[in-house]
Amino acid sequence: MILTKGLGRRRAIIVLCLLALVVIGVALVNPVFAKPETLLSIATSSLILILLGVGESFVIITKGIDVSVGAVMGFAAVCLGLIANKGASVPMACAIAVFAGLVAGTVSGIGVAVFNVPPIIMTLGTMGVLRGLMPVLTGGSWVDAVPQSVKSLAAAKLLGVNDVVWLTLLVVAAAAAVLKWSRVARYIYPVGDNEEGAFLVGIPVRRTKLLAYVASGGFAGLAAILFVSQLSFIPMSAGAGQEMRAIAGSVLGGVSLAGGVGTPFGPMVGGLFLTAIDSVLVFLKLPAFWNDAVAGAILLVVVLFDFEIRRVMEINNKKARLLGRNSGGRTSVEAAKAAESSL
Repeated sequence: MILTKGLGRRRAIIVLCLLALVVIGVALVNPVFAKPETLLSIATSSLILILLGVGESFVIITKGIDVSVGAVMGFAAVCLGLIANKGASVPMACAIAVFAGLVAGTVSGIGVAVFNVPPIIMTLGTMGVLRGLMPVLTGGSWVDAVPQSVKSLAAAKLLGVNDVVWLTLLVVAAAAAVLKWSRVARYIYPVGDNEEGAFLVGIPVRRTKLLAYVASGGFAGLAAILFVSQLSFIPMSAGAGQEMRAIAGSVLGGVSLAGGVGTPFGPMVGGLFLTAIDSVLVFLKLPAFWNDAVAGAILLVVVLFDFEIRRVMEINNKKARLLGRNSGGRTSVEAAKAAESSL
């Protein structure tokens, strides 16, 4: 566990370094890419993916998976657009979007935590239901002509930077604080690392899993608010494919698919990297349909890397335990660090 956490942090740092190299490399070909306004535009475009990834990370840390986050975002966006067009205030419309996300997350969480439905099956079901409800609510048409008051959410700026960027950073920091210092942290990581062991020591496993899916839905609702304010209309395909990118961004940033490892800052790094790659394709004048292909390829590489690292870490954990037994005065933690340094 110690070794895996260390590699998770290192992966985020490695991705940041790769991101810097990408920016420098593309800037050599097209200097416009390195301009502050271009980089700020990339950061702003990544906010939706960051929020989806942070919510997804709660689930992945519990050793689950939520493939419905894109559909939850789309459904929440439809709810926001419909209620806003009926004259509701912006705070009310935004609250409805978050509430819709929380309800969807609760449904998935109950299925996984209470009825023991495999996470991918339950969330696929949730995704299908929500995708079916979207055209039912809208009559099969897009939700357009969103009020200007909603659009203005993406226009306000503080110190030359969009307010939504500051708010997203605040949300990510709050999520990181929750996972570091709250009771949730004492529950969610052990559940993902060793569910049976967590149950035996008295951790409420079912409630912890449920809360993880609720958090995922809530973050998807927040992402829906950004989506509507930035796009100004809601197509029926809203959020399609975002679940893959959210998972890829989370794992790329160091959240382990094997559970028990990760922080909200990982999905932020991963989301920035994937969005930058999309922009690189634009600046290099490559067709837009390569975006999903590149994201899928990155996901495959990262998943294979993640499981290979877990396999190696299990081997080294065994070595660490043996070193701990034969190390005399050294503790098992010191022995684990010694095994890590031998990698």
